[in-house]
Amino acid sequence: MVSTGMKPAPLGSAYRMQHQGNESAAGDGHRTIPRPTPAEFRKLVSGPQENIIRAMDVSQPVFEEFKKILRDQAVMMLDCERFIHEQVPDIWAIYLDWAREELASFLSKYTDAWPVELYIEHYLSKKTYAKRHTFRAKMTRLRPAPKTVRVKSSTSERGASLPPAPGGPPPPYEDHDFVQPHAANDDILTVENFLKTVNPDISHFLPAFEELGINSEADLVIVRSWAPGVRKDFFERELMGKMSALQIQALNIKLGEMN
Repeated sequence: MVSTGMKPAPLGSAYRMQHQGNESAAGDGHRTIPRPTPAEFRKLVSGPQENIIRAMDVSQPVFEEFKKILRDQAVMMLDCERFIHEQVPDIWAIYLDWAREELASFLSKYTDAWPVELYIEHYLSKKTYAKRHTFRAKMTRLRPAPKTVRVKSSTSERGASLPPAPGGPPPPYEDHDFVQPHAANDDILTVENFLKTVNPDISHFLPAFEELGINSEADLVIVRSWAPGVRKDFFERELMGKMSALQIQALNIKLGEMN
């Protein structure tokens, strides 16, 4: 057997969950709760926790115990600052196998043990969105203030000041949209062209940079202003698994060479 390095959930917690699962299954006459439809699943992922509790048909204390067991193990196995679709597939599969075995009796009342996937996707979505929105807000604060544009009327020499257009509120985290929709095409092209100058060319990682809120030359200048070690740590944390260590090092060097 190949060791995964997993630390098992506390025996007391797992035993209580199994015992509660046995009682629930016996009380329901082995009724199996079907997996929600894809549309319902997405609503549950993006909605409040109370909706998940109702869908699972459990009490609040039972759900809290279930949640704690899953989260304690997720912290040790998964990258809890990435969405579920960004997890390493093999690690995610191992995590699912662990959960299904650890809570087998409790999960026996659910088709395909769907509450595990549902809750973890809900949990990762909330944490990842909050972290990335905070980063985007920081990038916005660091970005140079837009210059006031002065225009002249065709009938008057008097100039008029046009303030920058106000930005809207951030989208709800369930939208999973971290690309600034108002970013100009030439800004995106500037970032893409910069990535092409890195040796080796990493322009195919443009979507990953957009997810991080790096959408313009001003954003690149902000990142370039960070100390080399800070830049390296940031890209390793955010892009390792997508980019190789060599590509990250080449990117860091190229940023340092920016004028």
